[in-house]
Amino acid sequence: MANNDHHNRREGPMGEQLLKAALKLFTQKGYAATSVREIVATAGVSKPVLYYYFENKEGIYLALMHRLFGQLEMLFDEYHSEKGSAKEQLLSLFDTAFLLVSDNRDLIRLMHAIYYGPPQGAPFFDFDAYHVKFQGFIKQIVERGIEAGEFRSGGASDMAWALMGAAQIATDEQILNRDAQIDRKKLRRILNVIFQGVAAESKMGAVR
Repeated sequence: MANNDHHNRREGPMGEQLLKAALKLFTQKGYAATSVREIVATAGVSKPVLYYYFENKEGIYLALMHRLFGQLEMLFDEYHSEKGSAKEQLLSLFDTAFLLVSDNRDLIRLMHAIYYGPPQGAPFFDFDAYHVKFQGFIKQIVERGIEAGEFRSGGASDMAWALMGAAQIATDEQILNRDAQIDRKKLRRILNVIFQGVAAESKMGAVR
């Protein structure tokens, strides 16, 4: 019950204000270089307010990461029951994931900076577990497509990596400091090129 109360507190306007302020500073200055004093000053609150909602700087960082990956978990749950062909499911899933990235560019930038950049003293967050889970989920859908005769047999893991590679490039494009070269329509075209390559022989020419 106490954990739920703490979570509900963060969902209010004040918690949102602190999250936005921290994300702005973490993205601009880096996690290590951002102080609690700067976060509360940017949010326009006092230190005790931050401590009440998040306990410390580490807590606010973890809340940001859990927010992003919590949305990803919801995506998994939604598409576990999705109907339609494997191709339709995958196109819809990657389109929804693209919108998630587009709506959370600064959060994605922060995640990349922590994961790929030098250590900044940020608390541990298991990014790899989510990456493995996402790859496994894509592979499951590809395997269903193979079983249904939609994709050619064999190489489900390789097909999943190819699809994820295209999605990763599209993600990187969204967080660069220039106009993105890949939008939703272009990502769909790129994915369709991959689907054309993995289509079962009877499906060749039917992928559009």
